[in-house]
Amino acid sequence: MGKENVLIVLDIGTSKITTLVGDIDDTGEIHIVGFGEAYSSGIEKGIVVKPHDVIKAIRRSVDTAENVAGTKISGVIANISGYHIECRNDIEKVEFNTSQKIVTQADINQLIQKVASKIQPEKENLEIIHILPKKYILDDEDEVIDPVGLVASKLEGRFHIVLDKLNAYTNLKKVIESAGLRVVDFVANPVASSYATLYPEEKEMGIAVIDIGAGTTDVAVYKDGSIEYIKSFPVGGNQVTMDIAHRFKVSKDEAENLKIDYGAAITEAAQNEIIEVYPRGSEEPVHIDQIDLVDTIEARLSEIFEIVKKDLEEKGIFERINGGIVLTGGVANTFYIKELAESVFGLDVRIGKPKDYTGFSDKVAFPQYSTSIGMLLFAKSKLPASSGIVTPNSSNFDILRIGKSIIEKIKTIF
Repeated sequence: MGKENVLIVLDIGTSKITTLVGDIDDTGEIHIVGFGEAYSSGIEKGIVVKPHDVIKAIRRSVDTAENVAGTKISGVIANISGYHIECRNDIEKVEFNTSQKIVTQADINQLIQKVASKIQPEKENLEIIHILPKKYILDDEDEVIDPVGLVASKLEGRFHIVLDKLNAYTNLKKVIESAGLRVVDFVANPVASSYATLYPEEKEMGIAVIDIGAGTTDVAVYKDGSIEYIKSFPVGGNQVTMDIAHRFKVSKDEAENLKIDYGAAITEAAQNEIIEVYPRGSEEPVHIDQIDLVDTIEARLSEIFEIVKKDLEEKGIFERINGGIVLTGGVANTFYIKELAESVFGLDVRIGKPKDYTGFSDKVAFPQYSTSIGMLLFAKSKLPASSGIVTPNSSNFDILRIGKSIIEKIKTIF
């Protein structure tokens, strides 16, 4: 493994923190050569609530990945999630002083600078995470994905902007740095999950990826090949666990085990099984019906899907989803969750697992690692094609080379 072709991502979730080391070969394929994971209890719904716990979990995860990969980790690409994420769509134009101007990367940068200049981080209490190009229009007519090298007299860019609350962003960055790491960049969870699970034709048709983790449910909607909308809801698998704990008066740990061992998403899947449990503070077991357990799970998962559906309907996006729904995240492992989602959304649903990588498939080829793999894929997509691949541990790596430096300059103005 050469230092010059390595990407390292740190996936900070509510229940676990995952570190992946990805080695990119000459063909651009990602080979995972390092994996580390640690239980986490210091993040709730995307917010740092116990910084010292998060710092220790990050170190455990990173130390394991370092030992496996045989490399020292100093810089990482980390993820952002939580209800504090916001998104906007924006349009900017530039007119050239000739009718046949060859579009360059500098022209694209000018559009991004115009978009970034509209956002005043200190006044709005927001941090720019992404300015993602959706499409470009040449001379008010021709829609293109990549205009560089084409000829035009006018260039219009349509962008999707992802922002995070400044304090939430700052607190997360600080705990990562306190763990002895340098943050190269951030990737929003919904963006990462879509990179890992979606196919180009789905993005064209109109698709929603719903990533249900322990603490949050992240949604990304694509249409006509580009991102239209993202949203993060402060509810996830932990709420299912707590519902079980409350209903059957058991500990959170036992509720989690019940969910995993006997759970399903629809009551029709329940067997006539009697389960022995130990109520909190009691040494005497009691017995519960599996159908009651499944009923508890179904009620909360149905509510999550209804919340997402209502939001998409209110935003006028739901009717544009012709390609269906992709479910991913740890909760997507729940038996019969596909059938429950289809009944709520009235659309085709599939379970999304991470793709386009090799290595450690026995560990990461599951929905709960879609964000981690997606972060690698997103980072790879932003690397310069002509200058070779460089590591996040080096000083010249910039995942968002097209616009990040411009954004930083804009921030200093306000």
